[in-house]
Parts: sequence; structure tokens; C-alpha cells
Amino acid sequence: MTIYTRLFFSFLPAILGAITLIAILLFHQVSEFFWISSISPIYIAVSGVSLIVALIMISLYFISKKISDPMQRLNDSALNIAAGQYGESIQLAGPKEFNELANTLNTMSQCLLENMNRLEESSLLKARIHGEAECARLLQHLMLQKNIAECSSDAIAMRAISFVSTISRGWLLYFPPSQEGKLLHIHLLEAKQTGLEGMYQLLTQYASPKEQYKKSSPFFCVQLTLDLSTSTLYSNTIGCSAPYLWSLKNQNLTLIKEKHFVEAGDFILFINQGVLSFFRKSTTKIFYVLQKVLKHFAQDGLDICTNMLQKEIALALKRNYVEEGLHLLCIQVLKPEI
Repeated sequence: MTIYTRLFFSFLPAILGAITLIAILLFHQVSEFFWISSISPIYIAVSGVSLIVALIMISLYFISKKISDPMQRLNDSALNIAAGQYGESIQLAGPKEFNELANTLNTMSQCLLENMNRLEESSLLKARIHGEAECARLLQHLMLQKNIAECSSDAIAMRAISFVSTISRGWLLYFPPSQEGKLLHIHLLEAKQTGLEGMYQLLTQYASPKEQYKKSSPFFCVQLTLDLSTSTLYSNTIGCSAPYLWSLKNQNLTLIKEKHFVEAGDFILFINQGVLSFFRKSTTKIFYVLQKVLKHFAQDGLDICTNMLQKEIALALKRNYVEEGLHLLCIQVLKPEI
């Protein structure tokens, strides 16, 4: 029942009383009843008006109760929603308009509750992703930059170029001990699985040499051996790109697939799967970028050359989307012979 209908029925007794009083007054005026009756017409009028006022006051009281109680409940519910008590259902037994407003508040409360739950889940997910990304970044630093800093060989110098992304693979550099002092072993292992799980597999299994050269192993592998007595490089790769050799003397770039001779000033470059993915596994594009920089800056030393390579790759990154982290290791041969 609508408010207008309730108002009509509430005021109906007063309206009927007023109509009746007016009808009686008109009737007595026509029949001159008041001139022969002992009852004063003023008394009748005052009594009728008093009765009508009383009926109106009683009607207004019940109307105010019917309106104020639901309004107070709606007001309290709105304050509860503002205080963060979402999902509370409001049940009213009142006019149709109030029921519709209560249903609207219930819908709003449920929507706010769902949105808050969704925001909370989203914030937790973002925090988890951010935490995993920070852990992956720290582990990658320990697996690459820290090992570069701890390299004790004076025959080579190393610098790494890294571009992080939301998708990361572990790329581990380590130097297996050699029984012969004239051999320098450089191993680079990359996890096949992305994320922290792949890094965990890499860190727990990289020290098993027998597993490194199987295609079923959980990581890609590059093994490079530098024979300092003969200035010879030997390379062995499993599932990944072979390293590149830049000859400072001949000014050319080649892949190290079997055996190569090196001289002081030559560069050895390793790339991870992220670089291959970024260049769509196109060796032509990779050759072009590396040769473009090395041709002009290799003679200026390792630091300048790696800085220019980093700028060149950063420029290419602005034009294309990065799917996963990019890593490039530059090694310059300082003393190929002992």
C-alpha cells in the first residue's frame, strides 16, 4: 500500500466528519432548526470542529508512527553501511516506497560487500605478486651479479645487463672448480620453468653435473671452457643459444659451437631465453644489434661497450612488449695465455 493511499484512509474519518458537520449545518440553516431548538448552533459548530481536530490529531499520530519508524530504521541502516557493516539485510513492514528504498539499500550493501571482498582479494594478489617478483629479483641478483663480483680469475672481466619483467627465469652463473689450473670453466644455467619454482629447482640441482647435459633436465645449459695454455675456447650447449665471440682483431661476430681461438680484447657474449623470445628467436636481429654496438665500441673497453649495449636494448624495448626478463652476460678476455 502506497503512502498516498495510507494518507487518504487516515484522513478519511476526519473528512467524513467534516462533511457530516457541514451537511448538518446546512440542513438546520435551511429548516431553521437552530431558531427553534434549545441547542445553540455555536455549540454544535464548536463541538464538530473539536471532533474534527481530534480526529485529525489522532490520524496524524498514527501516520507519523507509520512513517517515522521505517525512516528511523532506514537511517540507522544507512549509518551502519557508512560505518562498514556491509551485507546487512533490512526488513520493513511499511509503505511500498519504503520497502523499495529498503531493497535498494540492501542491494547497495551487498554490492559494497562484494566490491570490498574483490578489492581485498586483489590487494592480496598484488602483494603476493609483488613479493614474488621482489624475491625473484633478489635471487637473480645472487645468482648472477654476486657471482660476477666473486669471480677471482684475472684472465677475464665480466659485466651483466638485465631487464626485469613480471615473468622471470632463473639464470645462474657459476665457475666449477678445475683440477687443472690452466682451465677456466664457465657454466650458465637457465630454468625452463618460470617463477620462483623454477629458480628453486635451479638452485637445488645445478651442482649435479650429470644432470646438466640431459635434455630432460629442468634447465638449459651452456658450458664454456677457456684453455689458458692454448688460448682456446670450447663450448657445449643444451637447449639454448650458443655464446657469441667477437674478434677484436678481425672485427667479426661468430657463434662458439666447437672450438675457437681467442686473443686479448675479444668479447664473449651469452644471452638468455628472454632475449631470444624478445627477438622472436631471430639470430639475424640478435647479430645485428650485437655487431652494431661491438663494431664501434669494443675497442673502448668492457664498461663502455656494455653501457652502449644496454642503451641499444633499452631502445628496442620501447618499441616492443617484454614477455620475460632479459639477461646478457659480457665477458672480455684479458689474458688468454699464461
